[in-house]
Amino acid sequence: MLRTVLVDVRPERRLLFRNLVESTGMAGPDIAEAAGAAEAAELLEEADRDVVFVEIQPVSDGLETIAAVRSRSPGVRIVVCSFHGDPDTKARALAGGADVYLDKPISSFRLTTVLRGFFPVDADTADVARADDAPPEPAALGSARRRS
Repeated sequence: MLRTVLVDVRPERRLLFRNLVESTGMAGPDIAEAAGAAEAAELLEEADRDVVFVEIQPVSDGLETIAAVRSRSPGVRIVVCSFHGDPDTKARALAGGADVYLDKPISSFRLTTVLRGFFPVDADTADVARADDAPPEPAALGSARRRS
């Protein structure tokens, strides 16, 4: 199961997104939540995480969160989920370290597809390959950024 962090300034949106992440069947029982960059960085200091979901509203705080997460945990996957779908915001988020940018609303199927692109499920054991395993290529979406 994936070790997950949800970052959004609004607790009610974190709850909605928690339900979406749980619906994928890939999230572990200890989904951590943060209201912003500082809290997210603290959570990453406390425990290893596989994936961080970032809402990018307001844009400046979302970009700061991406930078803070990337600097603390270079191997963690960062998935931006936002209503800010303009090309400039997407480009800035991906250039700043996000692995993929998903426009809201996001279906459980789409989120599961992205997560399985990052963390393939072993059909024999139903285990998820973690970020500390051999890293998979980013999900094959137009907004996915390739790592060097």
